[in-house]
Amino acid sequence: MAQRQPQDPRFRDRGGARPASTQSGPARPGPARPAVAPRPAPPTVGIAVPAAAAAPLPRTNHLFAGAQFAFIASILMLGLYIGLTSTWTLLEPDFLIGLSLTAAATSLLFAVPPSGKLRGLLVLVPTIDILAVGFFRDTLPNLPTSGLLIVIPVLWLAGGFGVSALPVPVFGAIFVSLVPVARAAAWPTTPGGWGAICILPALVLIITVTVHLAAHQLRAHEGRARIALAAATEAAAIATTVSESVDAAVAFFRPDGTVALRNEVTHEQARLSGFDPKTRAGVHVYGPDRKTRLRPDEQVINRALRGESFRGDLYWVGEPGDQRAIIGNARQVHTDDGTFVGTITVGHDVTDLANAVALREAFLIDVSHELRTPLTSIIGYLDLLTEGHDLRQLGLEREVSTIQRNAEQLYAIIGDLLAAGDAEMRVRIALTDVADIARQSVGAILPQASEAGVVVRAEVPRHVELEGDGGRLRQVLDNLLSNAVKYTPRGGRVVVTVAVDGETCTVNVADTGIGISPDDQRQLFDRFFRAREVRDDARPGVGLGLSIVKSITEAHHGWITVSSRPGRGSTFTVTLPLRQPRAGAPSAS
Repeated sequence: MAQRQPQDPRFRDRGGARPASTQSGPARPGPARPAVAPRPAPPTVGIAVPAAAAAPLPRTNHLFAGAQFAFIASILMLGLYIGLTSTWTLLEPDFLIGLSLTAAATSLLFAVPPSGKLRGLLVLVPTIDILAVGFFRDTLPNLPTSGLLIVIPVLWLAGGFGVSALPVPVFGAIFVSLVPVARAAAWPTTPGGWGAICILPALVLIITVTVHLAAHQLRAHEGRARIALAAATEAAAIATTVSESVDAAVAFFRPDGTVALRNEVTHEQARLSGFDPKTRAGVHVYGPDRKTRLRPDEQVINRALRGESFRGDLYWVGEPGDQRAIIGNARQVHTDDGTFVGTITVGHDVTDLANAVALREAFLIDVSHELRTPLTSIIGYLDLLTEGHDLRQLGLEREVSTIQRNAEQLYAIIGDLLAAGDAEMRVRIALTDVADIARQSVGAILPQASEAGVVVRAEVPRHVELEGDGGRLRQVLDNLLSNAVKYTPRGGRVVVTVAVDGETCTVNVADTGIGISPDDQRQLFDRFFRAREVRDDARPGVGLGLSIVKSITEAHHGWITVSSRPGRGSTFTVTLPLRQPRAGAPSAS
């Protein structure tokens, strides 16, 4: 869930009013979401964008006009200097020719169309400017800095055109240097004179090459930047579209905790929970029991922003009577090099599924109770029949024994159904000898194991005392041993071991049976789950035994694990604390 803020149709962290289509009022939760007017589609990114990104720097007339205006401004400064020092020079033919060439170049700049075949004529504009510099310099032989005017058209040619235009500024610099020589009609006779002729073309050559290489690198970087921008834009459009397409609340938070992306379902869940932006939590958020109100630090966003990653956490949002079941997920997002870029949270509305599960469990409990009463009477009368008559003499011993055995099996199944229906496994803690419980369970399973041709033995110490519910722990051992014998072929063996390691006790039940596939191991402790091999062999059972074992173990603040390979047997390990945590103390698990 995330707070409701004004949002841009693409990225929801930008300010501004929300589209009018989303302001028609809060949507009521339910199986069918209300119709909402379509939003403006986010801009799509075509595959042609990266190709366009590789294009060189823009060579528009507007860009070149800026360079020409800079050249004109430099000439005006030169004219101002001349007007203040030697006004008559403004009337010199060379100066007037330079002005005429500048005017002609400027006129050509605006005469050439911005696109088309004639656009190549723009190269003439800086070329003509270079010629004008030659005449300006000849007008002011005592002002060497006038030759620096050539820098502007040189930069223009080097950075704005291709390799074919590079000789133009060099030859132009040679022209500017030779204009005074041509007017004097004599070559220089001293090294300094030749140096004055060569220095400008040499400098222009260096500037031209340097600027051209820099412009080439800039275009390359610009191309890569455009490709990266196109990829980022495309990824943003995809992320936004995906988030709005799924029927789940999706929110992405930057490392500083600000919201970068959220979808419409997020706002619906936030409204239902009474979301408070200051605490980043909802007022009406409850635990799986639908009654225990969750503190702000226990809710999804605050947990996620603390760095927690979780999946499948169930909670209920909304005021009593109008609650929705939400499955919350959170995960941190890192780049390939490990850089943390943010946190994503997802909230799936599973109200219909949760209600269906609750209805199924209520039905099972009701049916189990209804079956248990007559079944108890059947078992009771079977006991009276066995005790009050000589069944062997009557020739009914085998038949009554079969009825009695199946009735007891049905009674055990009903007991499992009722235990599975408990919202919380209840245990009565007392000092218990686990070693003695293990020996009792092995003794009880021996007749069944002998009939199945399976050897069962216990390797346990004399005494292992811990705090626990002896009856429930006996139920754990009975279930594990029953499964081990049931799924071990004739000639196999089952071994029960009990050991103490520090503050915990470990109970292992190992068999040489058919084993469990890795896929089935992931669901082994789910209620009503049965492995495919077991279903294929039509072996009896309802898939509740291991679920009950897990519930009892966790009620003792312990845990259960399984290690198995198909055809190689299985080992179930139950780990229990020797002492149960006291009220206010942290759990041992």
